[in-house]
Amino acid sequence: MVLKIQARAVAAFLLGVALSSAVWAEIPEAGANPCVSRSAELGDSAFWANTAVAQYADGDYEAAVTTVDACFGIWGAKAGQQQKKLHEEGTKCPRTGRVSARAKAKIHENYLMNDVSTALWAKARSQHQLGDIEQAKVTYGRCVYMACGRAWDPKGWFWSPAQDCATFARKLLKTES
Repeated sequence: MVLKIQARAVAAFLLGVALSSAVWAEIPEAGANPCVSRSAELGDSAFWANTAVAQYADGDYEAAVTTVDACFGIWGAKAGQQQKKLHEEGTKCPRTGRVSARAKAKIHENYLMNDVSTALWAKARSQHQLGDIEQAKVTYGRCVYMACGRAWDPKGWFWSPAQDCATFARKLLKTES
């Protein structure tokens, strides 16, 4: 039941991204820098993550991997340090699903962790779709580490890229057995 809910959540998120003309309109053209937002509404790291997710949703898996790789060095380490600090402090990760306005604001404070976990999700899923299973495993592992990252679904709730990555990583490990 949980897997069906997660699958529906991811599908709904991708549909929301696909329908969001603001995101699609801002996808960088070939040769444009995916690390720099051209949108007044999105910061650089959010633009990067949204671009990768949109490319994944469009089936442009190689572009999604390239986009994540282009900018991961800018934000990945800092987001990883934020996650490590939360682990060390024993901080509970934010809830998924619908949350109060106050909880939503608190989740958004960790925007970098959210953006990096979402970008890693897009990269791992793209590598998986491309059949690059060994690299997908590595990226799924990085995504799972970002346990407190949350992605916003335009329908009004948060989901966990790390939980979804863990689901797919488990499936890969089962097929190896």
